[in-house]
Amino acid sequence: MMGTYSYTVSRFVPNQIRNEAVNIGIVVVDTDTGKTAHRFLGDMRHLKARCPGANIQALEGIVRSIQVGDMPGGMADLERLSVNHTYSLQFTPPRAVAAPTIKEALRIAFDTYVGEATAPAAKPVGATLKEQMLAKIDAAVSQSGMIEEAAIVRPEFKGSRGVFRPDRAFRTWSGAIALHALPFATRPNLTLKNAKVLAIDYEDARKRDANLECAAVMDPAPDSRNQERQEAYEQAEGHLKDKGCEVIVAGRMPAYVRGIARRAGESSRQHATAAS
Repeated sequence: MMGTYSYTVSRFVPNQIRNEAVNIGIVVVDTDTGKTAHRFLGDMRHLKARCPGANIQALEGIVRSIQVGDMPGGMADLERLSVNHTYSLQFTPPRAVAAPTIKEALRIAFDTYVGEATAPAAKPVGATLKEQMLAKIDAAVSQSGMIEEAAIVRPEFKGSRGVFRPDRAFRTWSGAIALHALPFATRPNLTLKNAKVLAIDYEDARKRDANLECAAVMDPAPDSRNQERQEAYEQAEGHLKDKGCEVIVAGRMPAYVRGIARRAGESSRQHATAAS
């Protein structure tokens, strides 16, 4: 029998100015009984590579000091965690997850949101594949004639439970259009987790903005001989489409961006006509 549990994601913010967070733990509460379950990264030393200059030893001490007992207030108690921790250690606004047990709810949330942090950082060799994909998106936007004012810098869209942060987004008079790069050529299982998070966050953001659109730019479908990558790719595609997110193969991305530019121009003209 499935139940509904509430959870919050614990995030480490090594630099308050840049505000780039790393997910490091999950706290789940059974809102009916107030019972909780939590899990944090067991070894945070690998964060040094992702957070140069950060005091990881101090972070480990802060995590050890956190007392997570019963929460009879349920979601309200989780929200207080979010309000009371606003500096280097933060907790996101609570969200709901369906699972048969609280332990399974913890596993699902941890695998989805913290699994990326547990993977060792890939050694940089020039520009990463994701950086290459984003550079091509930016080039396509420039070539399309999209007006600079349409771009949303570090885009964020508030949902009912949290914030949706795609890689790129553009405003039109009819609504915002988000783009997110998902490279599967390397570390496909990690990219699958990122795709699941993207799908969940996009669905949540659309509850507050029904006009928000999102397209996931994915590298070409993998060779069927690479079973791991093939399965991860197909699962990601299914999750994204199920939540209303369009899936664009990287090769079709320039044409898709040109379509955004045309739509932006049309909506701008319609707005101007209506205003006059």
